[in-house]
Amino acid sequence: MKLSQRARSALNRVGALVLAVAAFGLAPVSANAGTLPAQFEYSYETGFEGWTAKTDQNTGVPECEPHVSSVGRSTAKAKDGVHSVDFVTDGTHDCGLLWLEREFAVGTTAPVRLDLSMWLWTADLPGGGAGGLNKVAAYSGPTCVDDPVQENGWVGFTELGDTGHDEAAGWYEYRYQATVTPNADGNICVGQAFKIASTYPFIKHYYLDQTTVTLS
Repeated sequence: MKLSQRARSALNRVGALVLAVAAFGLAPVSANAGTLPAQFEYSYETGFEGWTAKTDQNTGVPECEPHVSSVGRSTAKAKDGVHSVDFVTDGTHDCGLLWLEREFAVGTTAPVRLDLSMWLWTADLPGGGAGGLNKVAAYSGPTCVDDPVQENGWVGFTELGDTGHDEAAGWYEYRYQATVTPNADGNICVGQAFKIASTYPFIKHYYLDQTTVTLS
């Protein structure tokens, strides 16, 4: 579900742009959860803070026509501190995936509970017109994503809601919950993502900040 700073509402729409959390072209760095439950908070003040940024264009075999979307850091918007993650989305081909991902060492191979909270700044309004709306999504699994596959949506990514809000431009919270079975080394991977499924011949910026990962 998504919560605005002015009003809380259930997320029940399915959409077009997916935001996923990772760090560009680098191997993910594991966070050691130690004894569960454990909570981790990220405001991206000192780089990606262990997350790896990726897009469908630089990870595996591209599923979409070439686009110039990217993931970086910015001081243009921030919910906590002065930095945030800037998802730069190119809607020319109505297709694309951008995400951040991170490994967590949970110290067990038994299933664990994941609660993910992330705040997104968007200026999109509901409806989105004929081109539709982009979507926010999340990923969890025993390993991170090396080659994203698009089959009626991006495989493994759960859409949390679209980027349009009645309250217009501002920060909105998106939440994701899952039970995840770790790999043989006791690790899981968590991702925050944008799915581009909206047509617009220009660049849009969405900002991500104040991520909280709770494992139990």
